[in-house]
Amino acid sequence: MEILRAAAPMALILSVYTVLTGLDWLRRATGERAARRGGMILNLVRRAAPPVIAGVIVAIAALALRLPFGTGLAVLLISGGLAYATHRGLGDLGRQTWRTHGLRIALTTALSLFALWQLGFL
Repeated sequence: MEILRAAAPMALILSVYTVLTGLDWLRRATGERAARRGGMILNLVRRAAPPVIAGVIVAIAALALRLPFGTGLAVLLISGGLAYATHRGLGDLGRQTWRTHGLRIALTTALSLFALWQLGFL
């Protein structure tokens, strides 16, 4: 049960990472040709759709069965799937350096810890 209580903070951390990688992906995608941009969007959707659909199914099942931990698990599935999709989408666009990864991880850590502190998790 401890892991289920940690689902909301983990989902917040993954969501912050998703926002940061999504902004970087969007910055790179706007400079591409329209045909390539369409393929990039399709790859992003192809990677993100299965975990997002699974999260929606878990949320609906949790509401139908009145499970208290289902919503947190659903949010964790959705945010994890989006984080994975944007991370892999950036990998498709070109080789990532340790400097960009390090900066993204540092920003994710700082913003997530601040948000968790403000929300009362820390």
